[in-house]
Amino acid sequence: MKVVEYCQPPAVDRGGGERRTPPLLTAEADDSLAEAAGRMQWHAVGALPVYERHALVGIVTERDVTTAVADGVDPVVTPVSAYMTPSPATVRPDDDLVVAVARMAELGVRHLPVVEEGHLVGMLSMRDLLGLGFAENGG
Repeated sequence: MKVVEYCQPPAVDRGGGERRTPPLLTAEADDSLAEAAGRMQWHAVGALPVYERHALVGIVTERDVTTAVADGVDPVVTPVSAYMTPSPATVRPDDDLVVAVARMAELGVRHLPVVEEGHLVGMLSMRDLLGLGFAENGG
């Protein structure tokens, strides 16, 4: 099993080895935490890859927003960059799914951006893996 088979949004094979994915949800480093939280809530996702000048620079998660609120910061004026995880671990679409799951467990993360030739093509999450017997309840 390969990562590309289980990441969101699903990549569509366009023939000749070309994969095309629907637009991906992201945040900009200077977006407010409130904007990022609203986007995650609206689209029912737990994390957003963070971009700055067209480069992946981090990942912001529900846990990051919760930490910011617990720290007493104002999420309306606090930028995503203040609480995101910088330089996140990534996987490639053709990576073996078992290896990707092991990496998630080793790093203690629930989301991994899927990157191909420097371009974000999807997001692998524990939610994607629940039905496969890889993920444990309580994550």
